[in-house]
Amino acid sequence: MAKILLGVSSSIAIYKACELVRELIKSGHEVKVVMSPFSERFISRLTFEALSGNKAYVDWEDDPLLHINLPRWSDLFVIAPCSINTLSKIALGIGDNLLTTCALSHKGKLLLAPAGNVEMYKNPAVQENIKRLRERGVILVEPEEGRLICQEEGQGRLASIQRLLDWIEYALRPKPLEGKRVLITAGATREFIDRVRFISNLSSGLMGFSLARVFRWYGAQVKVIAGFTTAEEPPEVEILRVLSTKEMYEKVMDLKDWADIIVMNSAVADYRPLETYEGKLKKQERLTLELVKNPDILAELGRLKKDYVLIGFALEERQKLQENALKKLQGKNLDVIVANPLESMGSEQYEGIILFKEGKAINLKASNKLQASELMVKELVKAIVP
Repeated sequence: MAKILLGVSSSIAIYKACELVRELIKSGHEVKVVMSPFSERFISRLTFEALSGNKAYVDWEDDPLLHINLPRWSDLFVIAPCSINTLSKIALGIGDNLLTTCALSHKGKLLLAPAGNVEMYKNPAVQENIKRLRERGVILVEPEEGRLICQEEGQGRLASIQRLLDWIEYALRPKPLEGKRVLITAGATREFIDRVRFISNLSSGLMGFSLARVFRWYGAQVKVIAGFTTAEEPPEVEILRVLSTKEMYEKVMDLKDWADIIVMNSAVADYRPLETYEGKLKKQERLTLELVKNPDILAELGRLKKDYVLIGFALEERQKLQENALKKLQGKNLDVIVANPLESMGSEQYEGIILFKEGKAINLKASNKLQASELMVKELVKAIVP
């Protein structure tokens, strides 16, 4: 895990930094906090010391080289909330307190999450400073739209904790997939019998969304075609919603030539009713449905495959997990297949096998699907990145 230096500047949004520290510690990171002098009027350093388990800093105190030593200690320097004043000082090379001098002496990755009034944020001088920072390689996490403390509406709210955490993980990862485009399908499709009843399955979309997050962390541009999901959507990823297998098929075919890597993780309905009833069917003692086969999206991608890497998933009975997955890999012209036992559907914990067409097999076991997704992506990077 990483050493994170968290800077906080004067903003009412500073209360969110308390939760951010708690979540970073929970994820296994070590955190030290450096505060701008005025920020202590909102929250005392004692609060951050209690949450982080480390001393929080506002001035140099007994260490005249603190502005050098703190940045050198860290793997990542995050300033959240970053006031418009602090942002502009950093952009212009002004170091007039411990926080801004730490930013000027920091040689590693710097992530700023601005918060402020919408008019201040949109000011041309501020936007010019933001452009200048981005050109230097600073990561800017855009503030969110909404009602501000000044009771105005607009862009200026500090990014949500989940977005901040996701950007921090992004900043900590190497970028071997920079320039690659990844298309992922996730969730369950629904095949309607009438206006209210449908055929579907238990997929939550958690694995597909977790893979989308990790592929983005490693530098890829990611699009997700999602059916019905209950899992939390990944931040900063384009999500295209569909309902039925047919809709998913059409969307995948539209985008297949855009992608360098296609990951077919969705749990699609293999069959659909031949006839869909208008309105709502009345209850009957017995109802017979005639089902017809849906298009096999993965098989069609394998048949049409040219330059993209094609990755499939196989949900199988544990007894013949690897055997059946290998048949699917070979029969559908896949590059990689991930074999999961039935128990993995709808579960937070994960186990499975990743199989490559060259014959290599890797057993995977993880406490959650996000962790499993990162293990998968690392193995895929080894196999597909020169």
